[in-house]
Amino acid sequence: MRNCSKTKQKRLAKLVLAVLMCTGGGFFSPPSAEASTADKTIYIDTDDNDTVKLGSGAVLPTGAELTPAVGTSNTKSLTITGTSAWSNWSIIGGYPGTQSADGYSLTLNDFTNTGTDINQFIGAWGKSATNNTITLNNLNVILYNGIVGAQAYNGSVENNQVIIAGGTITTGYIIGGNMSSASLVNAVNNSITISDATVTASQNIICGNTTNGNATGNTITITSGTISANNIVGGWASNGGDATGNSVIIKGGTVTGAVIGAQTDGTSNYGNAKDNTVTISGGTINGMVSGGMAMGTGNATDNTVNILAAITLQGINGGSVMSGTSSNNTINFAAKDITITDNIYGAQNLNFYLPSDIASGDTMVTINGGATDFTTTPVTIGAAAQTGVNLNQGDKVTLISNAAGFTGTAATTTLTTVPTATSLTLDTSYQFAINQGDTAITATVTDKTESSTESSMERAKSLVETRAATTTFINAGADMLSSQGFMQAANAVALEVAEQTNSGAAGVPSVSTFTPFAAIGGSSMRAQSGSYVDTKGFGINVGFAREIANPQGKLLFGPVVEYGGGSYDSYLEDAAGTHGEGGAHYYGLGIMARQVNHDGLYYEGSLRGGRVNSDYKTTMDTLGKVDYDSSSNYFAAHLGVGKAFNIGNGNTLDGYLKYFYSHQAGDTTTIHIENAADERGSFDAVDSHRLRIGARLTHKVNDKNSFYGGLAYQYEFGGEARAHFSSGGNVPSPSVKGGSGMLELGWQVKPGETPLTLDLGLTGWAGKQRGGSVQLGATWKF
Repeated sequence: MRNCSKTKQKRLAKLVLAVLMCTGGGFFSPPSAEASTADKTIYIDTDDNDTVKLGSGAVLPTGAELTPAVGTSNTKSLTITGTSAWSNWSIIGGYPGTQSADGYSLTLNDFTNTGTDINQFIGAWGKSATNNTITLNNLNVILYNGIVGAQAYNGSVENNQVIIAGGTITTGYIIGGNMSSASLVNAVNNSITISDATVTASQNIICGNTTNGNATGNTITITSGTISANNIVGGWASNGGDATGNSVIIKGGTVTGAVIGAQTDGTSNYGNAKDNTVTISGGTINGMVSGGMAMGTGNATDNTVNILAAITLQGINGGSVMSGTSSNNTINFAAKDITITDNIYGAQNLNFYLPSDIASGDTMVTINGGATDFTTTPVTIGAAAQTGVNLNQGDKVTLISNAAGFTGTAATTTLTTVPTATSLTLDTSYQFAINQGDTAITATVTDKTESSTESSMERAKSLVETRAATTTFINAGADMLSSQGFMQAANAVALEVAEQTNSGAAGVPSVSTFTPFAAIGGSSMRAQSGSYVDTKGFGINVGFAREIANPQGKLLFGPVVEYGGGSYDSYLEDAAGTHGEGGAHYYGLGIMARQVNHDGLYYEGSLRGGRVNSDYKTTMDTLGKVDYDSSSNYFAAHLGVGKAFNIGNGNTLDGYLKYFYSHQAGDTTTIHIENAADERGSFDAVDSHRLRIGARLTHKVNDKNSFYGGLAYQYEFGGEARAHFSSGGNVPSPSVKGGSGMLELGWQVKPGETPLTLDLGLTGWAGKQRGGSVQLGATWKF
């Protein structure tokens, strides 16, 4: 097969013919004309270093553009563009197939055939075939065979794709992954996607096709265009193989032909069609719709058809069989004004999910094809309300209207569903009485309950977690100022004093000018708040320090500008696993001061104020997307007292007690809710009170290097965030109240002879507050 001769090309076509006749009920059409003497094949040779080749005697048509060019090796991707005469050509990705064909890509762009019919397009052909893709963009072609994503003859065919976007294609068949083997091998997770194209297949469109194995997890998706075929099938298994978990999804376009989630057939051995799905959310369907079909003695079980839009259908079969058993197949209707011109068959469960636009007196499904049979298998009809339904007690909706009536009586039930969220803090639940009359089956609201449940209160708590996050950022700014900020301010004035001393001004008792300093830090922290909030943030302090001597010692003081913020993720430990996320940033001004006495005793304080902005977003159960923006003022202060002890050998021990306070003002804002009315949210002020006791040991190695380490314990007395929403209810309040331990390590260095001092600090926390931060401080003298 290496040279892909004419004889072997004929064998290839015969093999496709045999496979498709066995598995597709004889829907293959042979070539209409004999190929020319030249072997008109272009392919990537899998047996010869993945080299792009032409068949023996073939000449590339004029106007065709290949990327890469013929003769290129070590490639698994081939792209062809242009208008050319491709009469009788076969265009293949990975080939000739004496080994596995894996990971090949064939792309045809703006491809128009000016000659007679093309033979076939195949993404890859091998002993087995996995992860291959064929992409057809804006083609205008006729094929007398067909399109195959990947073909395997003695191994599984998995994860292959056919993508058709735009253009007009007339073909015999389209297959996502085709498996032909005497042994039991499978077609798994292949896909076909069609959008904005006109596709006419004289035979079938099948996603996963296997002769003697199972067809599992194959998916056809049609989003738009005009598509016509005898059958459109997610998975097709023959000769004892099962078709399980396959699906066809139609979102739009006009589709002509039977739409089938999966099918099994054979000659003497028949498999089962199970857990297959057809979902229709738009478009026009001209043909029967079946969740699963099992020929011969095969069974159709647990298949599902979902009708999610107002549409006219020929008929629906939940699970179709010949002599096997149809059981537990379901048809779900989730829209009103659905029309069925024939009837409903093979469904043991008919579920009606009333849409948000339903009103009393509306009809969901109208059947025009004669009496509906409820006698062949037991049928249960259930009803439930979707998000946004607004019915009142006593309102009646027609589930099925059939002028020809019903044969037999269906069982009825109210579907078990979680209450529908109608606001942040309210859930609404409906109970229905279902009645089967002569020509209509109706659902009447017998109970409508609006209540604030524990789960609704918990989900509303997620919105308040943002306030815990912004408090964490504001407090991180205080931590950096009280540590690195004061350290760098002290270093700044020390540089000034050293310069004055070096210039001959020894004995100067104070620094008369302001000297700049800066500190920057980043942190990753988790605050336990009844649930928890993860923050990743940064902070910047830039200030000017000045020192004045006094009889007790010296006073260090100066103004500071701060900016910081970051992102956060909040997690509720509720059944839904609610996850909120957003960002916050703050900016403000402050002043700091520290008095250091001659005996090492010091006391310090700071005062800061500014503005904090934040945002929040999440996707919340049936409410959909929820988001809001908030902005408020803040102010903060801290007081501290401590004493530094010189314990010899260049070591200084600093013991301290510090109190931190921050106040984040309240805010009222609009909460945007995708599937319900917007609400007003009033967030109360958040006050944080922290007390910290600790000690730091500093070891001075020389005039340029010092190392330090410290331990501290902190207790948060406040930090509770409260909120009220216009839908009412008592929302739980997240709080960061509790104790935490801290470990810090750092290094102060003065590089070279430059007027610069750097301080690198690492801090770790455990307890109520856990995580770590990195801080970098700098002082310089111009």
